[in-house]
Amino acid sequence: MSEILTPAVVLRTRALRESDLIVVVLTPGRGKIDCIARGARRSRRRFPGGLPIGARGEIGLDRGRGSLAVLVSFTPSFDHSGLGRDLEAFAYVGYLCELSDQLVGGSAADPTTFGRLCEAIEDAMTWAGQDHTPTQAHKPALLRRYELGLLDSLGLLPALDHCSVCGAPADATDDGVAFSLVRGGVACPTHASGARRLPAPVLDLASTLLHADPQARDGAYAQADREIRRGLRDLCRELIQPHLRAPLRSLAFFAQIAARPEPNTHDGSE
Repeated sequence: MSEILTPAVVLRTRALRESDLIVVVLTPGRGKIDCIARGARRSRRRFPGGLPIGARGEIGLDRGRGSLAVLVSFTPSFDHSGLGRDLEAFAYVGYLCELSDQLVGGSAADPTTFGRLCEAIEDAMTWAGQDHTPTQAHKPALLRRYELGLLDSLGLLPALDHCSVCGAPADATDDGVAFSLVRGGVACPTHASGARRLPAPVLDLASTLLHADPQARDGAYAQADREIRRGLRDLCRELIQPHLRAPLRSLAFFAQIAARPEPNTHDGSE
């Protein structure tokens, strides 16, 4: 079988025997693929720069004879060397990839999810090795934006601005907007029986991060109160939790970041 070339992002790796790796990649046209990379831990000719989590590039694949595709080569298209020198960027990229690995399933083409992951990784990589950047205050916004976008791409995002039952516009009152995850999201007064109330600004911020242009969404997040940011964080966690197969181990990196003494460090908690 001839070699297949496709763009890819490395989501996860696992050592196999002395020099092989099991590699899980995400591609735009073939979805998520489990591969074996023979000799990857020794070969710098076929795998220059190795196969770190979050690496982007072009892979060469051979379907082989077993259940695993054979990863023949990987040519980086983006410099990921800064990850090894920046715990914060490493934590962000690790979380993005682990979340994608857990939520994305199957081999269906999904260029939208692939594009969103590439954009998020590139944004996180702009911080690697830099103490202060213009986007420092917007780092948690990257996580929220990707979490919401990933759920949206996979058809898992509940209704945020209209009734999930009848499609009526959301009815915001002084005590918030009716919301029921079991019923599919926002509920109008007719279908709000038993629903809890969410602050309207939390839902507005979620919609802005999903649909606005980059400047508008970054500005909206930066201007939001800490309480609203945390409300959105908690909502995203609630939406993600039912779809996880296991706890996200990458969150431990955020705990390490939160424990560091440096000022102005964001750990994704807002």
